[in-house]
Amino acid sequence: MFSLIKSVFKSLELWLSLKNKKFYYDLYTEHNERQDEIIHTIEELRQSGDSGAADYADILRKRLNFERKQFEHISAFYAETHEEQGD
Repeated sequence: MFSLIKSVFKSLELWLSLKNKKFYYDLYTEHNERQDEIIHTIEELRQSGDSGAADYADILRKRLNFERKQFEHISAFYAETHEEQGD
């Protein structure tokens, strides 16, 4: 009986760990897609040669840098929690 309960808890732990890893993977994939989209938009704006477009491209570049720093923070937090868990 005790071993059955222990195995149920272990299964639950593994399921939650997998769910956490999938969440991080989805977040990582979404971040890369959004980053690629912003970079593509910046390149299009720079190629247009318009001064307004250049200003908007500068704003997007700042946004891109901000998002990268945010994701680095999330990644560091994720890595820290996995080190504590022993993953």
